[in-house]
Amino acid sequence: MDGSLVLAIALGHVRNAAAAFVAAEDPTGESLFLAAECLDLEGLFSEFGVVPEVVARDIGASESLDLAAEVLASVRPNVPLALWAGLQALRRRAAR
Repeated sequence: MDGSLVLAIALGHVRNAAAAFVAAEDPTGESLFLAAECLDLEGLFSEFGVVPEVVARDIGASESLDLAAEVLASVRPNVPLALWAGLQALRRRAAR
């Protein structure tokens, strides 16, 4: 798969995660902070000129982030370090 398409798919999954975090019923508000981190990560993608690809929306936030990591791993040498590190940090925080 083309590296730019993989980045676009990963960004689509990050966007899905952001939407799922915003929609989550979370009295602690942690999901809103996670949604904000998704938006920060989206900003990084846009700095690299990535245009999002629409992906399935019927999955949860953590699963979306896992799928984003999975597709990025398939072209790992071509993924900017900032994107990779940002996604991994977000996944760790979401897993808490």
